[in-house]
Amino acid sequence: AIDYDPWVHAELLDLPIIFRDDLPDPDMVACYSNEHEAVFVRSNLHADVERCAIAHEIVHFEHGDVGNNDIQEERADRIAARRLIRPSRLERLAASTEDPAVVALELHVTEKIMRVFMRMIRQGRIRRYG
Repeated sequence: AIDYDPWVHAELLDLPIIFRDDLPDPDMVACYSNEHEAVFVRSNLHADVERCAIAHEIVHFEHGDVGNNDIQEERADRIAARRLIRPSRLERLAASTEDPAVVALELHVTEKIMRVFMRMIRQGRIRRYG
């Protein structure tokens, strides 16, 4: 199986990814605009941050999210984590380290997405490995 590629997914959805540094909030790395039907991403992000941000924003597009609320954000994080992290890769890395930061780095995801995935495992939403 190939790894999830949010760029390919966005292309399949005909969802434009536009780089801009004037996002609504200075702490924001990306956002989905329902009005423009596009994802706006801050330029010059680390590749892993960009990958996770686009995956997260695709979920907002798929669900037609408008505005910002905790339920939508948590859903987008969970779905993005499921798409970005393959349990079989996690299993292989678990043999060499239990440090979530190292595992996140190896899986090309942010620590936040790694923590979301691990929380889903603890909650029984995802089988441990496999």
